[in-house]
Amino acid sequence: MTKFSSKKTLLLAGAGHAHIGMLRQLSAARLKDADTIEADIHLISEQPQTIYSGMLPGWMAGHYQLHDISIDIKSLCVRAGVRFIQQSLVQVNAASNKVVTTGDEQTDFDYDVLSLNTGADTDMRWLPDHNGYNEHRSDSDDNNTGAANTGVIAIRPLSTFITQWQRILKDAQQSEKYQLAIIGAGAAAIELVMAAQVALRNINRNHQVTLVCGENLLSGFNSDFRQRVVQQLHRHGITIIRERATDYRDGKLLTTHKSLPINAVIAATGVIGSAWTASTDLEIEGDGFVAVNYKQQSVSHPNVFAVGDVATRIDKYVAHSGVHSVHGGAVEADNLLAYLKDSIMKSYQPKSRTLYLLSCGDKYAIGSWGNVNLQGRWVWHLKKYIDKRFIEADKG
Repeated sequence: MTKFSSKKTLLLAGAGHAHIGMLRQLSAARLKDADTIEADIHLISEQPQTIYSGMLPGWMAGHYQLHDISIDIKSLCVRAGVRFIQQSLVQVNAASNKVVTTGDEQTDFDYDVLSLNTGADTDMRWLPDHNGYNEHRSDSDDNNTGAANTGVIAIRPLSTFITQWQRILKDAQQSEKYQLAIIGAGAAAIELVMAAQVALRNINRNHQVTLVCGENLLSGFNSDFRQRVVQQLHRHGITIIRERATDYRDGKLLTTHKSLPINAVIAATGVIGSAWTASTDLEIEGDGFVAVNYKQQSVSHPNVFAVGDVATRIDKYVAHSGVHSVHGGAVEADNLLAYLKDSIMKSYQPKSRTLYLLSCGDKYAIGSWGNVNLQGRWVWHLKKYIDKRFIEADKG
């Protein structure tokens, strides 16, 4: 078991929006020679870099290089005075204030305060053998094969998806008619399908992307926004199948009433809790999410905090989205420091209206703010400005 020092230990598990914001806050404080916190801080992350999901479709479509959408977590930790630990979280034992990780070897870490910002897994339960899919992915990740062998590629984890997307492009370059399906009905699936169509059509005009979305396309948005999105899908020539995907095998994607010849499938089918949540003693809600209150604090263990896709609020519905990850993350980061100093914590109260920008593949975007919807190339440039400001916040 690893013990750090006699000072309190703050353990950050994951490198999502909240922890990136906190590292930047600590780094700025060190530059000012300010005493932000009296504690040892350590960050556990499977990868030394984090891919910013908001710019992933732009990278897929060829508008950005990979380094443009990456944040160097390891370097950020160095500037913030935080120890970086490249490991994967496999267990949280909140009763004993301990987490278990795996990497080169399995390791135990003690903590006084724990923050979870690890994200979640793609919901693959639409596949009849989804457990077999997960086992196959886990066994194969080390040699960079994984889900590609099954023809189904989960959007998470992003680091694995990056490798699989590059393989799709190579396969498409060697094909006369490459057919890709993207499964999902949310904004992420919409952005992915248009980015993929742009990228594949740039290789060969015969290539085709199909969206399999069921009947509830963009159910969280108003009808005008949905109509604008469908118009853009039609503009790109994307095939829309409003049926539920039921299986993929032998090069065929099966839906409720169809059998489609498809070379590969990308699943953007929402999220479920990571595997470690099945055995933790933290209170878990729904499909494996850490139950938190309005302070982003665990309802069962007050020295544990969670934010982003790993968590769910029990006092009110808050959607799993990048918008709430950013704003909720900022509150959670402040609350971690406040908790360690035994001072008053803040509450995260989502605004009734939030700005949502959906990219449409070819430097065009649709914006939504409450009932107001706008679209155009200028909306894409606004999104680009906001995204780059987040990515480059620690570079200036």
